[in-house]
Amino acid sequence: MSLRFSLRAVLLGGLLTAPALTTAHATSLNFGVAYVQPQAPWSWPVWARAGVDDVALGGGTLSGSVSTRALSVGYRRGLSLPPLAAVTASTDLTVTRQGYRLSSRASGSAGPVAVTAGGAAFTVPATVNDPLAAYAQAPVDLRLKGWNADLSIRYRVNRDLVAVVGGEAGPQAHATLGVEGRRPLTRIVPPDPADQPEASGDGSDPAPIPAPDTEVTGTVNWRAGVRAGADLLAVTGGVGYATPAGITLNLDALAGVQDWRREQTRQRAWGLSGSVAAPDLLGEGSTLRAYAAYEPWRAAASPLRAGLNAAVPAGSGFLNVDVAGGRGLDGALGFGVKVGYQFDLGRP
Repeated sequence: MSLRFSLRAVLLGGLLTAPALTTAHATSLNFGVAYVQPQAPWSWPVWARAGVDDVALGGGTLSGSVSTRALSVGYRRGLSLPPLAAVTASTDLTVTRQGYRLSSRASGSAGPVAVTAGGAAFTVPATVNDPLAAYAQAPVDLRLKGWNADLSIRYRVNRDLVAVVGGEAGPQAHATLGVEGRRPLTRIVPPDPADQPEASGDGSDPAPIPAPDTEVTGTVNWRAGVRAGADLLAVTGGVGYATPAGITLNLDALAGVQDWRREQTRQRAWGLSGSVAAPDLLGEGSTLRAYAAYEPWRAAASPLRAGLNAAVPAGSGFLNVDVAGGRGLDGALGFGVKVGYQFDLGRP
């Protein structure tokens, strides 16, 4: 089966999902403005957008937006197959005077197996939808036109261990193989003196001492694997920590060789990325996240990316502020600021 045929199947799959059951979401309106330098091709440094999300339609939800750069529409739908299987799919289309972007993603699970597949075809860059896309935490394909696809299969070996196999096609075709695990951290809760058994007055043995109680103080997540392709052969690893209060920290690294099959151009490859997030730091209901990544081995994404995202309750909705920057594919430094506001219709 060719890659082009696989990509076409993925794109159509998002549109042809069977009758579905979706999680109820309130319809919401969102508005945003942004300033970016250097500006994206054939665009302006100032960007403005207005949109609507989660409009119930045909068993799924519809979203749409209009901006100073493009018109966009998206559809999401889910399918439940009790007792084990579940499938969700989404398709997004963006149209401009210069071209289009069409992307789709589908995921499903049955028992211990979960599969996710996605793909995109485009003749305009990703910055038509998000002017800060070049500096996003997750690497974004910044080519002006092309296509890409990815596949991930996860198998849960047990409660704390997952095996992962996958791959991606497009500007850099790679296969990936890895394992992920987690370990809860616990501590013994000091016993309450009032709950301790008392010695009996008749000389008989006291009541048995109950086993000490424990509580979870956090969870450590780890991941390890390999990434292989025609241009890269590397090992990957990462570690994360999450507290019961919702604070998360993550650090991931890659080390290997680029052009490993050509001795004349062979060179070391490495990358490092990390993030930290905390809820309620700016007030109850708020979220704050910071991230940074340096991945010079990527061929179609910005090698240096960093940013700060904040969401704060304001009135009947949320105020969102994003500040990001980094180094683009052309080697130029850039930055951007985006401010948005979102609220649910009918929310008091």
